[in-house]
Amino acid sequence: MAELNGYEPVGASLDTIRRGSEPGVKRLVQDLPPVGATVDLVIGKVRDWDRKPWIWVDLTAPSPAED
Repeated sequence: MAELNGYEPVGASLDTIRRGSEPGVKRLVQDLPPVGATVDLVIGKVRDWDRKPWIWVDLTAPSPAED
């Protein structure tokens, strides 16, 4: 789960299982940040959600070339 500063009513997460083959996510998973750390992620997909919150943001990590 993730918190989007300024967009608190929106749900968000980085699914490391579904997105684990992406270079940026692989790198992040190898060196997991501590709980409560702030990390820069990018929006992978915005989708309707069938329960509250009504919008869910699927996050991904930038690839090393995008750092």
